[in-house]
Amino acid sequence: MPKNSSWGIEVGSNAIKAIRLVRQGEQVVVDAYQVVPFKKVLTTPDLDVNGAIWEGLGKLLSATTLRRGSVVVSVPGTAAFAKFAKLPPVEPKKIPDIVKFEAVQQIPYRIEDVQWDYQVFTQPDSPDIEVGIFAITKDRVGEILDNYQAAGLNVDALTLSALAVYNALAYDLDLGPDSPGTLLMDIGTSSTDIIIVEGGSVWLRTLSIGGNQFTEALVRAFKLSFAKAEKLKREAGTSKYARQIFQAMRPVFADLIQEMQRTLGFHQIVNREAQVTRLVGMGSSFRLPGMQKFLSQQLQMEVHRLDSFKRIGVEGKRASDFAKYSLNMATAYGLALQGLGLEKVHANLLPVHMVKRRVWRAKQPWFAATAALMMFASMVAWAKLRIDKNIFDANLKVGQPVVQETLHVANEYVQAWRLTEGRSDPRRRIENLRRILDYREVWPKLMHDLTLAIRTLNPQPPLLTTQYEAIRAIPRRDRRRIYIDSISANYQFNQAGATPLNDASRLPVLPTIQDIWGGLSVDASGERSPLQAPSFLITLKGTTPHRDGPKLISQNMIRWLAQNSQRNNRPYRIEVTNQSLRSVERVGEARADVAQKLAARRPVDPLAGRRRSEAHKGARSTRRGDAASGARAGVVGDSVDRVIPRRPLGDESSANDWSFEIQWTVRLVRPEDARRAEDPA
Repeated sequence: MPKNSSWGIEVGSNAIKAIRLVRQGEQVVVDAYQVVPFKKVLTTPDLDVNGAIWEGLGKLLSATTLRRGSVVVSVPGTAAFAKFAKLPPVEPKKIPDIVKFEAVQQIPYRIEDVQWDYQVFTQPDSPDIEVGIFAITKDRVGEILDNYQAAGLNVDALTLSALAVYNALAYDLDLGPDSPGTLLMDIGTSSTDIIIVEGGSVWLRTLSIGGNQFTEALVRAFKLSFAKAEKLKREAGTSKYARQIFQAMRPVFADLIQEMQRTLGFHQIVNREAQVTRLVGMGSSFRLPGMQKFLSQQLQMEVHRLDSFKRIGVEGKRASDFAKYSLNMATAYGLALQGLGLEKVHANLLPVHMVKRRVWRAKQPWFAATAALMMFASMVAWAKLRIDKNIFDANLKVGQPVVQETLHVANEYVQAWRLTEGRSDPRRRIENLRRILDYREVWPKLMHDLTLAIRTLNPQPPLLTTQYEAIRAIPRRDRRRIYIDSISANYQFNQAGATPLNDASRLPVLPTIQDIWGGLSVDASGERSPLQAPSFLITLKGTTPHRDGPKLISQNMIRWLAQNSQRNNRPYRIEVTNQSLRSVERVGEARADVAQKLAARRPVDPLAGRRRSEAHKGARSTRRGDAASGARAGVVGDSVDRVIPRRPLGDESSANDWSFEIQWTVRLVRPEDARRAEDPA
């Protein structure tokens, strides 16, 4: 869990660099920093490296308070492993499994012998997924942690120094997906970290060339000791032998440039669209005379030296001292940012059991506070329970007589109800159950009557089939058929303006369907009249292409409805009037064009499903055979109509068709008559 303060500690070959960052709102400030140089460079032959590190960490602990906040340390790139790979577009939940498979393939050790972590890189406008895999052997992790544990320091995270440099510069320079391609170059004592940042992704490599190689070149050229050669290298800018010093170091410059060009070439092959246009350098060796100019000429890009940080700094007397070390503090800066949770790339190579132990230890104070709060809450709840119980007991004594009286009245009502229920006629209950099934066949039989009425149009036989060529052969204005657009029903339980009366209370009520027959209603003038039976106003809207459409409908459909208005096997009767056929008009050109376009898009061909399945089946079979010709013939060549069927007669004009509306009333019969119609038995 990120904290408000964090230490970043880098154990380099020349010195231990540590910086403590503190969050203050949205800003990050430097609370403390320390540079502890070693007496000898850690690469000195026959040197007790671990002893030197313990001594340096002891000095660091005596000079600062490292136990406040989290502690993040680094491991040099030469001791770790970094690999980048592109994954196919997959669901996020499957990425861990694929990354683990990729790690087993890429890491040159058994997966059980390493500590590894990964970071996923994605871009908003690309489906590609790139993953960075970072690993270090467990033996190496143990050696690193032993040094800190010997000094009495608990480590919260362990990451690569190159990733720390990237996190520092990405935060300080605000590097993002829209930033130009940037090469970050950190020249250390024994190695150089190369970090390429382009398009929101990161790629890194560690070169085995560092400041020591330049010093050793001077040792060989001038026959000096290592310490004197190191001093000569640092004073090369002001020395009168600057030209000779640079000539002695020229082979190392050439090797460095060769490795840099090889690195950039490999990155360009892996990322063909990458464009790296600038280089930002850091590290003490970057102060060598001519280093910037030499790199700019050889790599053909802008070269900048990191002399100070933009988003952090030290105020007061130590400002100039901090600026002197800023060139070498990038790694510690990035480590501290990871402890605050502000890193762009997160990688923690600590063993899992140690991470869990750190998390558990960090949560222990919260657990203690939670337990104390729970105990306090329990005591408050117990006290409130005692108070509420005393109040309840007091109120119970006062209200007990009222409760007993209410229970006595309720028991009397229960006994009265049981007596009434025992005297009731069971046939009434049976009758109520039977009423549930009344009028259950109204709608099926009504649809059947409508079908019989439409059949009286005597349509030509092809109109009842899917033989569209035969239908097209019949002139459109001679086709005896209708197209139904909608059927609606409006329930009407009474006459217009009449209100049912309840004879007992003389108040308007809504009667049940069984109470309507024989009931009374009163209109606005106070006149009473028998209630009419409930009814449905049926409205049918449609079109017909027949030239005598209105006459065809009136003399057939409406006549059939009128002649069959009362039938013994129907729970209703049909009421047709002279105004049943209404709103008869020509469709017209404008409406016909719209209808024709909609009809042409509507897939009504009953064989469309079979055609689509045959098209897909043909496409699959041709892919297994001749993929090129089969795909063209099976999908593209058969036209879009094979995939999205169109209405067969949609190209015909409907401008001369008739649109019509028919209304008739379906009035329900008495319940007992409805039962005989629905169940003759």
